[in-house]
Amino acid sequence: MSGLPADGHQAPIDELVAYLARFVTEERLARMRRVLDERTRYLTVVVEDVYQPHNASAVLRTCDCFGIQDVHIVENRNQYRLNPGVELGTAQWLTLHRYGSNEHNTRDALRRLRESGYRIVATSPHTHEVSLDRFDLEAGPAALLFGNELDGLSCEAMQTADEHLVIPMYGFVESFNISVSAAIVLHRLSSRLRSSDIAYRLSPDDRIRVMLGWLRSSVGRAEALEREFLARRKEART
Repeated sequence: MSGLPADGHQAPIDELVAYLARFVTEERLARMRRVLDERTRYLTVVVEDVYQPHNASAVLRTCDCFGIQDVHIVENRNQYRLNPGVELGTAQWLTLHRYGSNEHNTRDALRRLRESGYRIVATSPHTHEVSLDRFDLEAGPAALLFGNELDGLSCEAMQTADEHLVIPMYGFVESFNISVSAAIVLHRLSSRLRSSDIAYRLSPDDRIRVMLGWLRSSVGRAEALEREFLARRKEART
């Protein structure tokens, strides 16, 4: 829903959030607020052409566990499909950005992220520029790129990246499974982020918008209730 009443004036989001919050239990609302307190957009995840539903779902679940709010999904050859038994409903708590409408989806995604102030960081076992423990979190927000199960990241993603990040490995295989890679990277970086002085939490504006999305997905008949709220607000103003 747009949040726009019939007269075209934007309803204050905080009023709408307060209204919808009346239709969830106090326990659930408190849990949402606790989780929201630790959400971040300082780190974001980009997945390129992942084709196995198990891996696609596991990455989303990992992002939710470590407080990453945004996941950018690039679909060049493969559609990003979820396995509900793995994902366990975590998609409703994340902000998903999908790029699959043209032949330059990777380019479009990375350009949009860079314009939003993110460093583009490719995760790949084939480069050795910086290890996970030496990655400079204080250099600014980072978009972490993960490639597909067979080929890894595309040449375009590797060449466009500002930095390359590797997980130290000591065995015979060249790489981890993508969902394992995401879990290792996010565990280490999110732990370091939370013990740092970096202002990683969501801005007040982001907090209220994310909470609105969560309430819309949690409240039964949310669209009808929102229309009712907007109609009552319009009546009160006339």
